[in-house]
Amino acid sequence: MEPKRVVVDLQQLDLLEQKIVKATELLRSLRREKDAALARVRELEKALTAAQTQIHASEKGKEEIKELSEQIDVLREERQEIRGRVSQMLEMMAGLEDGGEARREH
Repeated sequence: MEPKRVVVDLQQLDLLEQKIVKATELLRSLRREKDAALARVRELEKALTAAQTQIHASEKGKEEIKELSEQIDVLREERQEIRGRVSQMLEMMAGLEDGGEARREH
């Protein structure tokens, strides 16, 4: 009965070896997948950082555009004020010239 028991034990040992080989292959495969996933995470983190940087720059650009727009509005108001004053001065000068001509005629 000893030989039969040795054969059974060898079959069990072969099955155990096959299971260990499969488990080892599975572990290697899972490690490769984990490494690939970690690499992808690093790539996505870099992309996220770049996107956040672009968003920040865009927001800063929007703020600068708003400030420039406000400055343009102020300059336009000042220009209107200056135009009004120049028009008044020209009218005053025209009035002086008309008054000077009227005096000459008298």
